[in-house]
Amino acid sequence: MKTSFQRIITRDSIELVGLLYEPEEATSKILVHVHGMAGNFYENKFLDATAETLTKNGIAFLTFNNRGCEFIKDLTKIVDGKRTIVRIGNAYEKFEDSQIDIAAAVDFVASRGFSDIHLQGHSLGAPKVAYYCANGNDERISSVIFLSPADMVGLAKMDGSHDEDNETAKRMISEGKGDELLPHPVWDECYLSANAYVSLGSKDSKVAIFNFHNPEDTLPLLSRITIPAYTVMGRKDEALVIPVEETMERTKRSLSNSPKAGTHILGDADHGYRGYEQELADVLSLWMK
Repeated sequence: MKTSFQRIITRDSIELVGLLYEPEEATSKILVHVHGMAGNFYENKFLDATAETLTKNGIAFLTFNNRGCEFIKDLTKIVDGKRTIVRIGNAYEKFEDSQIDIAAAVDFVASRGFSDIHLQGHSLGAPKVAYYCANGNDERISSVIFLSPADMVGLAKMDGSHDEDNETAKRMISEGKGDELLPHPVWDECYLSANAYVSLGSKDSKVAIFNFHNPEDTLPLLSRITIPAYTVMGRKDEALVIPVEETMERTKRSLSNSPKAGTHILGDADHGYRGYEQELADVLSLWMK
């Protein structure tokens, strides 16, 4: 396995970093991984097992930081050769900007000669890649994988203060305080600016894709995905808002225009697949094949 550190420049000049894992022999097939809320390209141990297993099977793997990495993150912006610092991270992330990051990663691997490109999103990364595949019209994507897809609105509602937080965020924005942090953390640990909360936790946001909390929601955006799609989740996932069997059934049913919609319940795995890293890597490798 060959491993290299990479810098990826987005169309709005933000520098993202990550690791590219390649098998010893050249391949056209690659899996591009999009991490979840406040995540990064290295923290989840399942990434190690995935990289090793895929490359052993002749498949490359890219894992990279998107602009929503970590809680607050200073990223580099390069314009006309000049480097400046912009503060983003999860606290100031806008869901729509995730599409810029994904496009940059896909452009990067395509420029390296990969033509069979598969896209994977974990947690909040799942709505990001779903939105990209449904709306991006990027014909380079061969399939999409949802790992522990997060119902962001449902999780916000489980906090018990969703409506109040939503009104607080909207009021702050109207007062010109959209970049200020809400007075308490969301989802137990994430301090978000008012703008980020409206973008990442509001029922009116584009992030509202996997709305499992609403039994009447048919998850219509998923019906616009026309490539093979695979969903993996464990029974002890902390982000579940309904039983995992129902989660899988509704997801598969909503992928009505996907030529192959597969699902896999990975035993008692939690949200980060701790203790199930190799099992996850094996099922991903089989799907990619």
